[in-house]
Amino acid sequence: MATIRKRGNAYQIRVSCGTDMQGKKIIESMTWKPEANMTARQIEKELNKIAVHFEENVKNGSIKKDSKIKFHELCDIYLEMQKKTLSPNSYNAYSHTIESYIKPALGHLRLADITPLHMQKFINALSEKKTLRHTTIAPSSVKSYYIVVQSIFKFACRMGFLEQNPATSTNLDFPKSPPAHTEILDEKGVKHLLECLEKEPLMWKVLIHLALCTGCRRGELAALQWGDIDWDKKQVKICKSMYHVKGETGIKLPKSRDSNRIITIPDYMLQMLKYYKNRQAEQKLIQGRDWNEHNMLFTDKNGYYISPPVISRWFSSFLQRNAIPHIKFHALRHTSASILLASGTNIKTVSSRLGHSNLTTTNRYVHALLDADIVAADTLEQKLNFTEVGQKWDKTYN
Repeated sequence: MATIRKRGNAYQIRVSCGTDMQGKKIIESMTWKPEANMTARQIEKELNKIAVHFEENVKNGSIKKDSKIKFHELCDIYLEMQKKTLSPNSYNAYSHTIESYIKPALGHLRLADITPLHMQKFINALSEKKTLRHTTIAPSSVKSYYIVVQSIFKFACRMGFLEQNPATSTNLDFPKSPPAHTEILDEKGVKHLLECLEKEPLMWKVLIHLALCTGCRRGELAALQWGDIDWDKKQVKICKSMYHVKGETGIKLPKSRDSNRIITIPDYMLQMLKYYKNRQAEQKLIQGRDWNEHNMLFTDKNGYYISPPVISRWFSSFLQRNAIPHIKFHALRHTSASILLASGTNIKTVSSRLGHSNLTTTNRYVHALLDADIVAADTLEQKLNFTEVGQKWDKTYN
């Protein structure tokens, strides 16, 4: 079992690995220094977690105390550790980024030799790298790949491989991103979409209405079960999400603690859900033994849950059939937020309904509304400007 000793402002973690041929104890150790703003409870919790991880790695031979460890070896250790903490989708994305971009550029280097200069060269190389479509990697993607690099080096420092993190981004230059465009349907667009939706099967009609009423992500909608509906309180409980990675579909915990939430829905939505539940019960009777009892809201014809990609494919097909300009399914989430904000709902409430961990994320919808407001002002300028339309002000206003 690992032992922990306090050494000044840091902690030394020691693990016994038996004895050598001369009977001398073999001890592996690492030093961890907590961040200055951590509470005593946070320090204790993080310290115990690090000690357990360090002992596991020492016992299975992952920890190499020599300074010759290569960065690609650290990446493998990091990925193995992240299996326990990342969601399947996130783990798959991290693994792809590491294998496709990080290892080819940095993997051959010794961990101890990597400097901020290597980091800047890595950023520059990513910015110039061509994709399969012969375009450069988007600045936002460059930053997202670099976040993975930062995470790996933070892990290296926590585990005692490094004393300093060369991936601190404060002194590094990143390619500038163009202003982010948030897809949002305006009032006319929402009305047209809902009119077209009337011709669609009931399940899809309910799913799209629920997406607009709640602002839920597609994975959260796919994971809903009838037990998540509180009929008396008119609420939907969001406590899980559906993932689909490399052909495998399953249920996972929400994206973050704030994603675990309860959302109140309007009366019309509740009535639509009740009607849909009765129709689904009839379908279940028709299918008999073939119906798979998962108690899901949204299913295929045999009662099996539908995956997030299935939702996106149907939505794209729906837009195409009705000659509606293509938008991502996630745009319904943006639209739900913008409708609430435009109607006077305070941003904290909107943020809570969306499951955002901070208001900064929700603020992008405010910016989108400001852009729309500028367009509205330009429209008024064209329609009401007396000089432009050939009219003159009444003399009483001079």
